Amino acid sequence: MVAITIAVPGKPTVNLDFADKHPSDVTIKDLKIAIQAKFPKLLPNRQRILLPATSGKPTPLTDESKTLQDYNAGEGAKLKLKDLGQQVGYRVLYLWEYVGPIFLNPLLLEISTLIWGKYEPSTVQLTVRNLIVIHFIKRFLESAFVHDFSRATVPLSFVYRNCAYYWGICGLLIGLTLYRPAYSAQALKGSLLSNPKWITFWTIFELSAELLNLNSHLHLRSLRRPAGQPRIYPTGLGFGLAVCANYWFELLGVLALVIMTGGDIGTITYLLIGGSFMKTWADQKYARYKKEFDNKVFPGKRYKLFPPIY
Repeated sequence: MVAITIAVPGKPTVNLDFADKHPSDVTIKDLKIAIQAKFPKLLPNRQRILLPATSGKPTPLTDESKTLQDYNAGEGAKLKLKDLGQQVGYRVLYLWEYVGPIFLNPLLLEISTLIWGKYEPSTVQLTVRNLIVIHFIKRFLESAFVHDFSRATVPLSFVYRNCAYYWGICGLLIGLTLYRPAYSAQALKGSLLSNPKWITFWTIFELSAELLNLNSHLHLRSLRRPAGQPRIYPTGLGFGLAVCANYWFELLGVLALVIMTGGDIGTITYLLIGGSFMKTWADQKYARYKKEFDNKVFPGKRYKLFPPIY
């Protein structure tokens, strides 16, 4: 018989018994189901089970297909349980955060005359509005049909946090800094920002970056393998230079908007904040790849994020 003790903050300690079973027979999924039987509100996706360590960080028991024995949690193990709170699907999170800029940009350009007074929108304003909408429609569709998420759910609070970022930066901030008389047709008349060749070049550049980013996401999806199978490293277009070519192309697209607008503060803020997040994720992926593969093969001499800078 397997006897497990579960410590739950704010609740009495729980003893779980799995009669006639060995630790190699009890999966983490079995453990979560048993915990839910004790605490009905603690659905499996709300549970984070930890195996305390004598030194260092505790080990999270995240893979539901693995057994207690796989995690070296034997008879009499004392585990800790954390309630992750109300959860929402990862895909739902992405769809909500991207839908905001799609509707906010056309709306804010339309009502900007109520804020600033009547003015004629410039080609730059109209073009950037269209490119931002295209960018987030692409992201929305990728989240719905392309991306495959390693985690099923995230805390509901992530929806509010991520929406505040995307809706705030790519919606409200750009709406206030770009959709105003300083970028109107009259204000930009005769300047570089009103030159059709300038706008056309950076529009093509931005759309090309979008297509390259889409291609990289399709390539990454093709590498997905069932849990337990070895990971395959990316080798498609762009990945020969950058470990995270998808982030590289993403940044190139935002950089095109910054240059096209002559340095609009809203697009610069989006580039800086988004770039800082992508740098963190790229560092994490790079470290994971170095751990899993022969360094001479992958990553090899590739840049992490943005050739030839980083």
